[in-house]
Amino acid sequence: MKRLVMIFAICMAWSLAIPAWSDEGTKPKNSNENVSLEDDGSVRIDMEPPVEEETEKQENLELKPVTVRGARESRDLSRDRAASGSVLLPEDFDDAGDTMPEVLDQEAGVRVTKLGGPASFSTLSIRGSTSDQVLVVLDGVPINSAAGGPVDLSRIPLGNVERIEIYRGVSPLAFGSSPIGGAVAISTRTPRRRQLAISGGGGSFAAREARLYFAEPGESWEVGFGLFYSGWEGSFPYVNDNGTRFDASDDRRVLRSNNAYDQINLLGKARLHLGERWIVTLMEWFFWRDQGVPGLGQFETKKSRFELFDSLTSLELRGEKLGGLADWTLQAGFRATQSAFEDPLNEIGLAGNDAKDHSYAPSISTSATLEPFSWWDITGRAEYRYERFEPSESSTSAAKSDRHRVSAGMETGLTIEAIDLLILPSGHVEWTDSHMSRKETGSDPLTTDSRRAEWSWRAALVNQSIPDTKITLSGGRAVRLPSLFELFGNSGRVIGNPELQAESAMNLDAGIIYESSMLPEFCRLRLESYGFYSDVKSLIQFVQTAQNVARAENVDRARMWGLEAGLRGDFFRHLRVHGNYTFLDTENTGNLSARKGNSLPFRPASKWYARAEGYACDLPELAEVAAFVDTEWIAGNFLDNANLVAVSDRFYLNAGMSVELKHSVAKMSVTARNLTSERTSDLTGYPLPGRSFHFLLTVKVL
Repeated sequence: MKRLVMIFAICMAWSLAIPAWSDEGTKPKNSNENVSLEDDGSVRIDMEPPVEEETEKQENLELKPVTVRGARESRDLSRDRAASGSVLLPEDFDDAGDTMPEVLDQEAGVRVTKLGGPASFSTLSIRGSTSDQVLVVLDGVPINSAAGGPVDLSRIPLGNVERIEIYRGVSPLAFGSSPIGGAVAISTRTPRRRQLAISGGGGSFAAREARLYFAEPGESWEVGFGLFYSGWEGSFPYVNDNGTRFDASDDRRVLRSNNAYDQINLLGKARLHLGERWIVTLMEWFFWRDQGVPGLGQFETKKSRFELFDSLTSLELRGEKLGGLADWTLQAGFRATQSAFEDPLNEIGLAGNDAKDHSYAPSISTSATLEPFSWWDITGRAEYRYERFEPSESSTSAAKSDRHRVSAGMETGLTIEAIDLLILPSGHVEWTDSHMSRKETGSDPLTTDSRRAEWSWRAALVNQSIPDTKITLSGGRAVRLPSLFELFGNSGRVIGNPELQAESAMNLDAGIIYESSMLPEFCRLRLESYGFYSDVKSLIQFVQTAQNVARAENVDRARMWGLEAGLRGDFFRHLRVHGNYTFLDTENTGNLSARKGNSLPFRPASKWYARAEGYACDLPELAEVAAFVDTEWIAGNFLDNANLVAVSDRFYLNAGMSVELKHSVAKMSVTARNLTSERTSDLTGYPLPGRSFHFLLTVKVL
């Protein structure tokens, strides 16, 4: 912590020591306007009176800055021209108390399952997929672990994020993988102009957070540094049913214990421009968390703790319009994680020994896009990734394992200009070589190998012949290769299966996007509607084979179809609206009689989200004042494969307001969540917080 305080002090001293940019050095002598880009994507124009050859009347003239708030970043998906999905910008996750799981859960086709408060384990499902079937990418580097298990979204704080892209269904070639459910691409903040912003906030259950972001540009370089801290005590009240779900006589109201956490996220990013066409980007992302492990609601813990260190480093070289025809990117990444679990009172595990697991994953990828003609382009991508998992010798999974993965793919785009139709066929292949080595008492080490090669493909059509309208149709095959845990298990209660087949799916979706250009000034409207179908085969499940022993098997098959609709609008600089609805029908079509014909658990049949925000801008001394109300409703959800445990319909109501000073000097936001104090859980035994309040104050020094 002392080091973090020292870094903060150095950044402050540096920013104050460097004089403000000289007008004479940055613009022509007779220039009378200064154009700058604000954080929300708006353009600010500072008008200054001429300084030479002016009359006395002109010298006394003072022109105020004018902010043009209609210019915002595009909400089109940047990595795929035919994919269905949504784009989230900073304006979508700048409310007090926002977290990555909550923000993603508000989007169409997405369902997030949480095991408690803001730092609890949170997983993502897209269009009825499993959490393992969703790829998560941070600045172009996949962060899914080959060891197995979904990405915990709570480990990605929003403080250092500037853009989130959600790809539903068949994922783009740019990610080097073909996940069945889709992908989430997270982009960290990029330094673009000189800036120093400091934020602080807090809320219910002793929640607190602090942020710092500093950026400094030069003639051919930019550097940025971000620091994010958050924590809470987490002692919210909930009803303990004493393990008797259908008997309310022994229910009691208690406080969640051992639920506190502290976490820090650091971001460093530097960009170097080599001429007009080459950019080198170096990024370091670091995350640390120390938290209690509260356990099931009826069996609260006191001492169990979990600590995590996670680091991602990437170096990217990008060339744009090389020879006037091609873009080329080369990226190297290295991720290292260390987790430590401590259970001194045997409250959760079988033994009180500490467990420390390590993993690291170097990778390198390259991609190129060539456009020999205006109607034809071709993109190729190749990637190599190595991942090694080293569990603690004292854990029940004490087996070292590693994986080599090579992937390659190609996509071409053909445009028929007469009917404005884009044809996008693509193909992709993945090859893995997995290896496990475990010590056996009194014998030589036991080793197991597993090699897999899988292919995937997609064909898509995009038509934009109708004004302001884009129509898409795509279909293809996607796969998920078995994880190291599924292939090799552990030395305890899970037996691996090196003969597992990859999960595969045939996906099909069609959509229409309308973004009006004919509305009056200061009005924007975007409408989307999609239909989708997916047939997933060879689903991997752990099947009990003996007392407390399970083995991974390809036992299930599922069919899913549904509809998605969404809108975004901004009308006359006074009303912003955002809403979506998802209908999902799932069916287990496997051979197990206890599951066949049932709905898949944790996939709500109906889910809608709606938000209305009234605002006024360019007031005296105020850039904007806004107030919002949003709601979420979820119905038709089960917690088990037999559909015996149904979840009651859930309705969330939130509200908040924000005040921003002129020139974005400072902004204050206050949010009230779950106003009806809905007492619920995503998984039985892991309660979610009730009503809560949060505030956030941001001050921009530069």
